[in-house]
Amino acid sequence: MKIKGKAVRAKKSKGQRVKNELKALGLIDEGRMVGSDEDYVYVPVLERVPDKYEVVEKELETREKRKGFRELLVERFGEKGAKGVLSSYDVVGDIAIVQVPEGLRAHEAEVGELLLRGEKKVNAVWKKAGGREGEFRVTKLMHLAGEERSETEYVENGVRMKLDVRKVYFSPRLSHERKRVLGEVKEGENVLVLFAGVGPFALEIGKACPHAKVVGVELNPEAIKYFEENIVLNKLGNVEAVLGDAQKAAEGEFSGWADRIAMPLPMGAEEFLGAAFSAAKPGCIVHFYRMVDRKGGVEVLKERIRKAAEKAGREVEFIFEKEVRPYSAATMQIVIDFRTRQSDNP
Repeated sequence: MKIKGKAVRAKKSKGQRVKNELKALGLIDEGRMVGSDEDYVYVPVLERVPDKYEVVEKELETREKRKGFRELLVERFGEKGAKGVLSSYDVVGDIAIVQVPEGLRAHEAEVGELLLRGEKKVNAVWKKAGGREGEFRVTKLMHLAGEERSETEYVENGVRMKLDVRKVYFSPRLSHERKRVLGEVKEGENVLVLFAGVGPFALEIGKACPHAKVVGVELNPEAIKYFEENIVLNKLGNVEAVLGDAQKAAEGEFSGWADRIAMPLPMGAEEFLGAAFSAAKPGCIVHFYRMVDRKGGVEVLKERIRKAAEKAGREVEFIFEKEVRPYSAATMQIVIDFRTRQSDNP
């Protein structure tokens, strides 16, 4: 549909320059599209254009507003029907991963198509078909819409990461945490990342702190393959990917090595606290992640940390805690930062 309104007319040879100038001044009417004829371009504008521009009345095509995924989903299934999908989907690179609630299972193919339409950069949609499985905690996925491809490239805090969402564990929901932690690392620190995956914590710390030494330990061979590729991709000479068991690495090669330790395992990381204490230098700061109950879960976890420290002949000072993300009505993921030191009572 065309709408008549004000437009700046410019020779085609000057059209792009004029458009850039008007955009910088905030004068372009985004509701209409740029038009042209044999000799001129017509840039739709708002009121009060500087006198140096030639302003004419011109009929131009309207710009159709692209509806986002949320708008499309609510329009089709209503607020209540859309809620379970909107709170649980993630976009990693150009791949969307969605959890379809039981009430929409009969329409899951349509949900996938709406995701492709509403998320401009998404080219493939996969649905969660189960929980995290096996020793590598990888979520079972099934193809839902778009390209039947599970490898992608994801960019976060200036770092490029290749990964396969079907072969590795990865959560974009910790992006703000990774940014917070890399902001606390000091030059010259030895940083140990346990359960490193494809390397997001390690890579981002390594890039932000080129004089820190960063080691990521991961058990999944597929994740290590991508981790090593990502080190090369980002040209990071201060980051090392180690394939192996977190406990053996922390108690062996990296015993007493770390100034800072990140433990981004959503469940079960407390089983490796002893290993973390083995790797920690006196004064080491540990960033510890865990799913907990909203009611009393934080204090229960702190007590577990204290007991693990006592068993290792250490003491801890809790210095930071917060909810990282909600998981369910009763459960949340938290981070607790604590500093370690030798116990005064051997």
